[in-house]
Amino acid sequence: MTKPELSQLFCQDVVELSKEGFKICLIHGGGPMITSLLTSLSIPTTFDPLTGVRISSPEVVSIAEMALNSVGKTLSSSVSHSGVRGVSLSGRDGRMLKCVPKENGRLGNVGTVTTVDPTLINSILNTPKCVPIIAPIGQGEGEDGDTVYNVNADEAAGEVARVLGCELTVFLTDVEGVLDGDMKLIPSLDGRGIERLREEGVIKGGMIPKVKNALSAAGEGGKSVIADGRVEGALGNIIRRIYGDGEDGGGGTVITK
Repeated sequence: MTKPELSQLFCQDVVELSKEGFKICLIHGGGPMITSLLTSLSIPTTFDPLTGVRISSPEVVSIAEMALNSVGKTLSSSVSHSGVRGVSLSGRDGRMLKCVPKENGRLGNVGTVTTVDPTLINSILNTPKCVPIIAPIGQGEGEDGDTVYNVNADEAAGEVARVLGCELTVFLTDVEGVLDGDMKLIPSLDGRGIERLREEGVIKGGMIPKVKNALSAAGEGGKSVIADGRVEGALGNIIRRIYGDGEDGGGGTVITK
């Protein structure tokens, strides 16, 4: 997302895949854009040293929502070509993402997704050549229903994929995939392998929640891929690897149950 040319190539991949009949749902982040907007408004931003999560006051969440909605509209515009239509939404629309405070509110208005209502997503997916594009902002439940929460994009994607029963979920990030102790790419992992590598301390830090969400998204019989979004044509390469005749094209780590 920080390199316009890569973002544009990614959107071109989405357009071509949608025209081929793939039903695609995008969940996007926007951390650098949020930080940039907060800085321009002289609003301090801090990250929790234990989790790496942005501590989110109501003011910070409000700015985050502005930045993420802008990212969503930009993606929607880029996707809406050649008969394909991108539809930009927030997790607040139709109360799509319901949340409770993560770590009992220690991080402010950072939410853990408890419920995904897929009604709007399915409505868009069932319209030919339409792509839902969702910003990871959620709302509270019950008496907390008016509270707005900042949600980790990987967590939102994992929960949405799990509820939709997605056949394939791709997590594009800024690393090659899951690396072993020698910093070499691990082509594939299942739940047992992930647990073993966590116990050995190979999977650690920010990769732990990413792998956790990828495993959740894989569901029963599905697959997830954690791959490097900085690679040109990353999404198309992965699709060819999984569904076509690509051998090791696309890179990344394939996660299965």
